[in-house]
Amino acid sequence: MKILGIRGSPRRGGNSDQLLEWFLSEATSDMVDILTPSQLHLQFCRGCRYCENTGFCVIRDDMDEVIRKLLEADRIVVSTPVFFYGLPASFKALVDRVQPLWARRYIFGETMPEKIGFLLAVGATRGEQLFKGVVLTIRYFFDALGCVYKGGLFFRGFDVSGSIKECVVCQEEVKASGRYFLRGEKR
Repeated sequence: MKILGIRGSPRRGGNSDQLLEWFLSEATSDMVDILTPSQLHLQFCRGCRYCENTGFCVIRDDMDEVIRKLLEADRIVVSTPVFFYGLPASFKALVDRVQPLWARRYIFGETMPEKIGFLLAVGATRGEQLFKGVVLTIRYFFDALGCVYKGGLFFRGFDVSGSIKECVVCQEEVKASGRYFLRGEKR
């Protein structure tokens, strides 16, 4: 089984990185590959629609390797902070650039390899709608890949970097969900 973890935060060692670490703690290192969008050379989508005619992006950058990894993965887990009720810019750039996969799937009828996905999200505020934008974006991101969204875990009120480490209940819940995810089950 190949698991792809996506670290959505541009900052290393923060709350969302800790969530991903806990979630994948029972996976073996040979099973897991981690993508960090903020450390990749990714241009923004130009909206040129080239992909809608070809199924491929006109831009040549690290996204070629990202697409390969997304397609090869059996499981995808995203861990991200919430920035203004959405994704951080570097991660959103990656999401926008999967448009060629959407085109392959919905315009060209290509069958994508089956996979399942899960979302871990953490935000500083306690707003009722805090995760709504992130969930919608990730659901459509997964859909473009033919990835079934199996749900997520959401944590409010963690503003200080690394403060989630003090939440033992959070750790237990994330690790338990990770075990189910590795088996392909929904908790």
